[in-house]
Amino acid sequence: MSITTKRGDEGFTDLLFGGKAAKGSEQIEALGAVDELNAVLGMARVVMVGEVAEMVDEVQKNLVNLMGELAMPVGKEKEYDRAGFKRIEEGDLSRLEGWSSGLEGEGRFRGWLRPGASGGELAARLHLARTVARRAERRVWGLSEELASFPVKIFLNRLSDLLWLMADQSGELSE
Repeated sequence: MSITTKRGDEGFTDLLFGGKAAKGSEQIEALGAVDELNAVLGMARVVMVGEVAEMVDEVQKNLVNLMGELAMPVGKEKEYDRAGFKRIEEGDLSRLEGWSSGLEGEGRFRGWLRPGASGGELAARLHLARTVARRAERRVWGLSEELASFPVKIFLNRLSDLLWLMADQSGELSE
C-alpha cells in the first residue's frame, strides 16, 4: 500500500476502524501536536546516553499508544481493545512521576530556566520538547472525555514536568 492514497485531498483524514475526521478538527489538532512532540523528543534522544535515553524511548512508546487512543473514533473502544492496542494507564503516570522524583531529588525550584542560557544543545532540544508537550496538553484538554481519557491528559502534564527537569539537568544526560 502506498503512503500516497489521495484520500486526504478533500480535507479529511482517516481514523482507526474506518473513521474519518476533518483535518482541522480539534481531535486531529491534538493528534498532530502529540505526533510533533514525539518527533521533537526523537531529536533530543539522539544526543542522549544511558538510562535517560531509555526513559525517553519508553516515553515515545507511550506517545505512540496515546496517538492510537486519540485516533480512535467515539464508539470504537471495544474494537480498539480487541485489536490489542494499548492505552495510557495509571502505571504509565506513576513511572513518569518516579522518574521526575529521581531527577528532582532533594532539589527545589531555583527559578525559571531560559532556554539556551545553559545546558547546551540537549537542553535546548528538551526545552523545545517541553513546550510542544504543553501545547499537546492544551490541545488534548480541549477534547471531550470520549476523545481523550483523563489518564491521557494527565500523562502529558507529567511529561512536560519531566522534560523541564531533564532540561535543567541536561549536562549530565548527553554524550
